[in-house]
Amino acid sequence: MVAPSELIVVGLGSNLGDTHAHLRAALEGLRRLDKSLRLRLRSVSPLYRTVPWQAQGPDFINAVVVLEGTGDERAPSALLHELQAIEASRDRARPYRYAPRSLDLDLILFGLRVRDTPELQLPHPRALERAFVLQPLQDVLPNLNWPGLGLKWRDRLQALSDPPPQRLQDPEWPALELLE
Repeated sequence: MVAPSELIVVGLGSNLGDTHAHLRAALEGLRRLDKSLRLRLRSVSPLYRTVPWQAQGPDFINAVVVLEGTGDERAPSALLHELQAIEASRDRARPYRYAPRSLDLDLILFGLRVRDTPELQLPHPRALERAFVLQPLQDVLPNLNWPGLGLKWRDRLQALSDPPPQRLQDPEWPALELLE
């Protein structure tokens, strides 16, 4: 019996250096996950400019991507390690929490899985507090079933007091609709 396919959401962000180049490189790294983890890129949100969340520094450029695939109980941890390797390839430093960064890749959702370990929490514990995650997610997966919330996650976006993200036009960014 083949395991059902799952949708995986990854948040992308950058606010140091050539942010657009960092995000394009991250997207290429995510496309290569097809070979290593058998995850295929399914959709890419538009880019958004957002003020740093609980931090100082330049504005962030953010997006979310949706991957699709299957995996055993080790798959989320394996994906997390791949995301950290992509960050490291762009010289991601972690001097302190919420520091400016060249590249930030967050595993937001892995299907309907719920996990709470020192290494990884799923769904991402602060994703519902962040307009820079929820707005792009609304663009690419408006009918997403969020673990424990169903469709009510969409109400969180309107309830946030943060300044709304500003959608950017970037002809080099491949914002894709859901692929069939």
